[in-house]
Amino acid sequence: MPNPSEPYILAPGATVRDDAILPFKLTALDSCGLLSICEFTLDPWEPGPALHSHDAVDEAFFVLAGRLVVQLGTERSLTTTGGFIWVPRTTPHTFANGGEREVRVLAITTPGGIEELFSEQAAHLQDSGGTPDPEVMEEIGRRHGATTRGPPIRAAEAPAHD
Repeated sequence: MPNPSEPYILAPGATVRDDAILPFKLTALDSCGLLSICEFTLDPWEPGPALHSHDAVDEAFFVLAGRLVVQLGTERSLTTTGGFIWVPRTTPHTFANGGEREVRVLAITTPGGIEELFSEQAAHLQDSGGTPDPEVMEEIGRRHGATTRGPPIRAAEAPAHD
């Protein structure tokens, strides 16, 4: 088993890895592969990722601030500040900001390593000038055990958009 990283403390807003779509606070490298942790935000009414599932990754989400609409399978729920969501592997899931203010979420995955998926996606986004090829994004997901199951969602109360 590899050795974990040295202990560290991060200042607010600091990350240990900034080449991924999400800002990681802890990576698989730091935790001997046990888990990865990131903190992300969604702007008011912003949708999150497409409905998807992970073959070998469990996820947990803790809502630090705001309102998060979460879909697990076919069921949707609103989770607010202090709420917690557990997503066992193979569960189709997605989320969206469910309010007029930014939502902040702490995301934990086990085992670690999901940052590699997000790093590859970030590289493709940069190479494509911000307009990703859906087929390339799907292939990146497949390589990392993530399968798209449907489109992103929006909160029912979200204003109409173009």
